[in-house]
Amino acid sequence: MIFFDLDDTLLDFKKAERNAIKAFYRQFGGRLKRSEEKFVEDWMEIGKIHFNRFLRGELTFEQQKIERMMDLLSGTDIEINRDRALEYFGIYLHHFEENWISFEDVVSCLDSLKGYKLGIITNGDPVQQRRKLEKLRISDYFQVVVASGDIGVSKPDPEIFLEACKVARRKPEQCIMIGDSLETDVLACEKVGMKGVWLNRKNDERHARTIRSLTEIHQYLG
Repeated sequence: MIFFDLDDTLLDFKKAERNAIKAFYRQFGGRLKRSEEKFVEDWMEIGKIHFNRFLRGELTFEQQKIERMMDLLSGTDIEINRDRALEYFGIYLHHFEENWISFEDVVSCLDSLKGYKLGIITNGDPVQQRRKLEKLRISDYFQVVVASGDIGVSKPDPEIFLEACKVARRKPEQCIMIGDSLETDVLACEKVGMKGVWLNRKNDERHARTIRSLTEIHQYLG
């Protein structure tokens, strides 16, 4: 069984996020009271804080949207309350979804793995994560999709990897996990006996099983 992470492994998440933030900024212009570069930095920092609160179970997925936007727009001349925060986040989300694209090596890799059982282990809201797979037109490749929002625990918690193996009806030692995060995907899955493969597109090798492109995965398949 071969599991993949989704964001920044199959989906170019960082590019989509950055393009969406810039589109949001252009829509509101000078009302945001800072430069585009500073707004992008603020978005990244504030977004990470509240999304991690969601992953820890402190906020629902909707609540983290509200808290993120309330923080971002405080101190501007844009009227903000919880209802408006959701409305504004919807504007960002529209731009975000418009920028969802897969990395160039994704489809060729998945095509080359026909005959293997494939799955997804991802942190995030299950509805949004499955929508990403549909938008990328790769959902049919995967027999198992486990999102942290489905089970209430997120990577690097070992439980999410064990749950994915359970759903796939495989023992951990029969499974491979491929992801872009050494700590969250690779080292975490290895704690339960899975084989971790680090997709490191940045050429900063720190792990025995490292690939630069998904096309290289076959060297680790038994």
